[in-house]
Amino acid sequence: MGDRNGEKNGSELQHNQDDTRVQFTDSCGAAGVSGSDAAALASRCDNRLLATAANLAAAILAVAIAWTLLYVNVSPELMAMPGGSLASIFVLYVTGTVAGWLITKVGGLPPLLGMMLAGIALQNSGLYNVTGWCFHLVSTMREAALTVILIKGGLELNAGQLRRLSGVVARLTVLPCVAEAVAAGVAAHFILPNFSLVWGLTLGFTLSAVSPAVLVPSLFRLKRIGYGEVKGINTLLIAASSLDDAVSISAFGILLGVLFSNGSLTSKIIQGPIDVAIGTVVGLVWGCVLIFVPPSPWAIIYNKRENVQNAKKSEIENAVTAKRSFLLGAGGFLAVTGSQWCGYPGAGPLACIISAFVAGTGWRKRSAEHKRNNPPVSVDGVDRGNGEEKGEDDELSVVQVFEYAWTGLQPVLFAFIGTDLKFELLKRGDMIFLGLIVLAFGLMIRLIVTTCSVVGSGFSRKEILFVNIAWLPKATVQAALAPVALDIARNLGTEEDVECATRLVTIAVISILLTAPVGAFGIQLFGPKLLPRNS
Repeated sequence: MGDRNGEKNGSELQHNQDDTRVQFTDSCGAAGVSGSDAAALASRCDNRLLATAANLAAAILAVAIAWTLLYVNVSPELMAMPGGSLASIFVLYVTGTVAGWLITKVGGLPPLLGMMLAGIALQNSGLYNVTGWCFHLVSTMREAALTVILIKGGLELNAGQLRRLSGVVARLTVLPCVAEAVAAGVAAHFILPNFSLVWGLTLGFTLSAVSPAVLVPSLFRLKRIGYGEVKGINTLLIAASSLDDAVSISAFGILLGVLFSNGSLTSKIIQGPIDVAIGTVVGLVWGCVLIFVPPSPWAIIYNKRENVQNAKKSEIENAVTAKRSFLLGAGGFLAVTGSQWCGYPGAGPLACIISAFVAGTGWRKRSAEHKRNNPPVSVDGVDRGNGEEKGEDDELSVVQVFEYAWTGLQPVLFAFIGTDLKFELLKRGDMIFLGLIVLAFGLMIRLIVTTCSVVGSGFSRKEILFVNIAWLPKATVQAALAPVALDIARNLGTEEDVECATRLVTIAVISILLTAPVGAFGIQLFGPKLLPRNS
């Protein structure tokens, strides 16, 4: 009976396809196009060049429609060119996106460099001018980008891997980061005018983070051609880079709390521990809540077993993913902005990382227990089987949501930090020179401590040299943290604080422009020469 039904369905499908083909041929004939010409036309439409042109046309149309919507629905002053605040934001975002794409396709460099250069060019050519409430909009967009980075970092941390970390990974995570931060902080305190030690350490921890946006893609390219897997250097660096960023961001937040807290010296000293305590408690509580709220996809399916026959399992999973992503993102954004409002700016970033880590760990654990203790759920009368179950790792879908969010927010982070670099500030020659001294001193100490951290771990001299090269690039964390310090200084600090934060941003931009391309090129150039190839 099943065979007869299958034959019947197959014959109907073939009949429908034949009818469609006849109708298409008849319509082409009515238009004066032969069947062979119609097939050739369809083939040309699938041509790669034409498909690229179609993608380009779609992007141009999207930009034109977005511009028109803004022009029609907001006041003309905001959309005036040049000089309109909203028009400046729009043009910067589009220009940064295009510049990032071009610099990757043409020069093979990370897109963040093109985005930053676009921001620098627009700011210093007079085409970027943001005032009024749009200025606060830019600050909010930056804080949203920072929130996404924090959540991504927390989700990528794996509790099992952390328990299995060897001594070399722990040393490579903490020692170079802290050593560079302290070295750069002390150097900044003594070299830069009116730069307190706390501001120096804030600069140091801003500079000390490695950029996964540069490191991880470069390591994946080496892995595809067979390098970095013999002794697990790729895995070592990727795992350590996530923890390295967490250390830098947490220390940065604590130092901000010390800088902008009100009260006596004693209250400022205890501000750091208070921020850590609040951030840890809030992060743990919110992460635990998200493990169970909303319920897991299979719990919804089991509760509606009699009604699920007409529902798609993927729809249930997508709904749960959307709820989890919204609650995790909104809660993290509230932690980052609310902690500043409450006077504990260091607690927010720490709570954001911890909540994402706790929630992701809980989702992984519950998913693993479910697969161990329950057979695959039958949906629409079909047994999906273990290998085809779409929600095999449902926490990964939340990671993908924030990957997409990061793709959209990259221009916000890197193009907008480019606008903070003004050439008039650089006319004072000491700004660049002194900034380079601070950066170079911190990097020198970092390289020394990195070498000491991996010596005796079974790596050859060439491999240790490669680890030092891979530990150079800076971009993501610097672009996220530096503007936050400047925004808080403008809102809560004195004129001296604003001056220190401006120098911090300038040195952070210089560090990105110098180390990101050097690190990316160094990894690609020296990786095949320094690392053994897989046999």
